[in-house]
Amino acid sequence: MHIEPAGPRFKALHRAGMLEIEIPARRSWFGVLFLCAWMGGWVFGEVSVIQQLMHPTGKNSYAFLLFWLAGWTLGGVLAAISLLWQLAGRELLAVSGGSLEYRVEVLGMGYSRSYRTADIREMRVLAGTQASNNSQASFSPPFFGSGGSIAFDFGARTVKIAPGLDEAEAKSLVLELDAKLSRKTAMVE
Repeated sequence: MHIEPAGPRFKALHRAGMLEIEIPARRSWFGVLFLCAWMGGWVFGEVSVIQQLMHPTGKNSYAFLLFWLAGWTLGGVLAAISLLWQLAGRELLAVSGGSLEYRVEVLGMGYSRSYRTADIREMRVLAGTQASNNSQASFSPPFFGSGGSIAFDFGARTVKIAPGLDEAEAKSLVLELDAKLSRKTAMVE
């Protein structure tokens, strides 16, 4: 059987002196199904404790139920964000006018960071950190601190982006960015 090479998951668009890149979130369909089932149980627990708090019977400790509800609610919010990330998350990169903008978003909400291209040094691929070897990268949105497959030095800090790419995709993306930034790039650290 002849196997064709796979293309990168990211989409690069060159227009009017600008490079725009979209990286869809890496999906784990097992993770999506698991989180959906878990959220069903989560809702049951959340509703049950809220009902106990609204109609106390004297059997339960009110303070403990409030403490439990706070932790349970936080866990549910984090699980919901992870689920939304897998279904509708994406990372956006744009290089134009002397800046590299990096945006992480889910359903249009997220955060952006802008870096002056003149201050970006040593853009590189971080070998061994790609999502294909790290199931956490599928579950965790980048704003949960899951690292990245591409790094560059910006002043006295190292910035890591694109945790959902595997090593070959990251190398391809670094070449795209390097061509636009016109810098020498180290390929693998």
